[in-house]
Amino acid sequence: IFGEIYPVKAEVGVMRSMSAHGDYEDLCQFLACQNPELVRKLFLVHGEYDVQIDFAARLRRKHFKEVVIPDMHETHLLD
Repeated sequence: IFGEIYPVKAEVGVMRSMSAHGDYEDLCQFLACQNPELVRKLFLVHGEYDVQIDFAARLRRKHFKEVVIPDMHETHLLD
C-alpha cells in the first residue's frame, strides 16, 4: 500500500453462488417489515440511473411516498 509492504491478516474466499447486490425482490422483502406510511423518505443511491427510476416507481406502487434519487453531493435536511 503506497509502496509499503504489510502482512496479510485476512483470508480471501470466493462465493460463486450469489450476488453481492440485492435485486428488486430482495430489497422489497427487506422493506416489507416497514410501514410505508411511517417512512418519510427513501434514498436510492446505488445502481444505474435507469434501474433506480424503475425501482423508485415500484416502491411508490408499494405506497412509499417519497423516494429520492439524489445527485452526487446533493444534501438533504431531515425534518
